[in-house]
Amino acid sequence: MAEKILIIGLGLIGGSLGLALQGSALVQRITGLDSQQDAVKQAIAIGAIQESPPLDEAVSRASVIFLCTPMAAYAQILQDIMPFVRPGTLITDVGSTKMKVQALFSGLPADVCGMGGHPMAGAEIAGIQGADRYLYENAVYVLTPAADTPRPAIDRLSGLIGETGAKVHIMEARLHDRIVAQVSHVPHLAAAALLNVTRGDRQAMMMAAGGFRDTTRVASGNPGLWEDIVLSNRKYITAELDKLISELQAMQRAVADGDRIRLRAGLEQARKIRAQIPHLQRTYLGESTDIVCIVPDKPGVIGQLGNILGSCQVNIMDLEILRIREGDGGTIRISVPDDDAALRAVEALSRQHIKAWMK
Repeated sequence: MAEKILIIGLGLIGGSLGLALQGSALVQRITGLDSQQDAVKQAIAIGAIQESPPLDEAVSRASVIFLCTPMAAYAQILQDIMPFVRPGTLITDVGSTKMKVQALFSGLPADVCGMGGHPMAGAEIAGIQGADRYLYENAVYVLTPAADTPRPAIDRLSGLIGETGAKVHIMEARLHDRIVAQVSHVPHLAAAALLNVTRGDRQAMMMAAGGFRDTTRVASGNPGLWEDIVLSNRKYITAELDKLISELQAMQRAVADGDRIRLRAGLEQARKIRAQIPHLQRTYLGESTDIVCIVPDKPGVIGQLGNILGSCQVNIMDLEILRIREGDGGTIRISVPDDDAALRAVEALSRQHIKAWMK
């Protein structure tokens, strides 16, 4: 039976979820609620939801409810909606930590299933204006069912999430929170600390190159939202910060002592671990080969690249602008399915006098 979806919170994540589920054979209708009426109007305008009826009507119709608001609002939302939730409804969320959510869901009636969820996806543009139908494509989407969650409910939500293009992973809530502390929450705090060390010095900011910008990019996130996330995962974040501080102190000692062996060992270990990340990502994105090309900075050049590759039957899996000099040109990375496609693409681009090579 097709699901009637209710999305509460029509920001980047909620809006993108609505767009991604539109047209799915598993979905009958998508409604949405948000405290900001401008967000509701925009969500309807872009097709993320079909309508936004009053809360009681929206909740009583829904078979699956997604909580896409800041986590601090969950308790009040559950209190407000529970009088209208019908038996058999599945309630899930998209928050960054899961143990507190699981504790909240444990108080739901026996005939209502609550299951934590966390899409490992995002963008720098917040709000409904940043919504993207393909935000979840190939992203890891973690579900954290409780030990007593019925298997049919897990399969039901997994199937629905799969319609967004995400890769579903089932994980225990405690393990999820420990891992995200390590790979998401502590890096965010580290990025903030790196920026705060500069005190915003204008000369330092002028000299900040791509490495510094990439390392600190996540610090652009909403401080209020991140305050909520960090304080909801204090136990694991504190433990991981201790590990980070220990690693930094070891590097500090190696630098102070002029110990090349210890310094090199630490840097080599980090390099080897970092090299695993693209390999692991390919298991989700599928095997691909990158090519790099140099193009002039002019309108329509990216469309031209698409036409050239399309003419030789090469599908573009991903595209990224690496560098650009306004009014001159830039370098673009294009991912294609395999080496054979990459060779055909390079040859086709070269025939059009575009410098290109396999990366």
